[in-house]
Amino acid sequence: MHDGRGEVDVGAIDARLRLPACANIRVTLPPNNAALMTAKISCDAPNWTLYVPIHLHDWVDAVIAAGNLPPNTKLTGALLTRGRADALAGTGGLITDPRQAEGKILRVGLIAGAPILAQQLELPISVHRGQRVMLTLTDPDMTIKTTATALDDGRVGDTITVENTVSRKTLQATVARDGGVEIKF
Repeated sequence: MHDGRGEVDVGAIDARLRLPACANIRVTLPPNNAALMTAKISCDAPNWTLYVPIHLHDWVDAVIAAGNLPPNTKLTGALLTRGRADALAGTGGLITDPRQAEGKILRVGLIAGAPILAQQLELPISVHRGQRVMLTLTDPDMTIKTTATALDDGRVGDTITVENTVSRKTLQATVARDGGVEIKF
């Protein structure tokens, strides 16, 4: 855990148990590193063993939804705030810098206060089907630029089909950050 505050919730022990006092209690944790685990609590003299559920938390300052957000919302600074989130609660991808979320599209709906996770976000569509785009073909020795028509919608980094406006040939090109498409040889 880094930049967080660790916390351990120990499950309740049945109050009806009457175990004799132990001078040397041993606590054994499983070898896996999980947020939910079972600790083995044991004593050699007198001899007894107890299994107790443990829940680990790593509380960090994270980016959270400032209000209820429906799916397909384009995230802006006004829709985001900071709050405490458990880095061990989900599948990972907790966003801690608002710049990682701003301008991206939220795939799922979130309630106010829910943390923003990287896997919930996608880039906005930057090239739309039917749009004229600049097609850049590059190899180590030269660069050729021409216009093409996008035959698919695409986000930066997506491979889409485009049609060269002069030759009418279709090509597979990668959507570039500048709003065009590119093919590298």
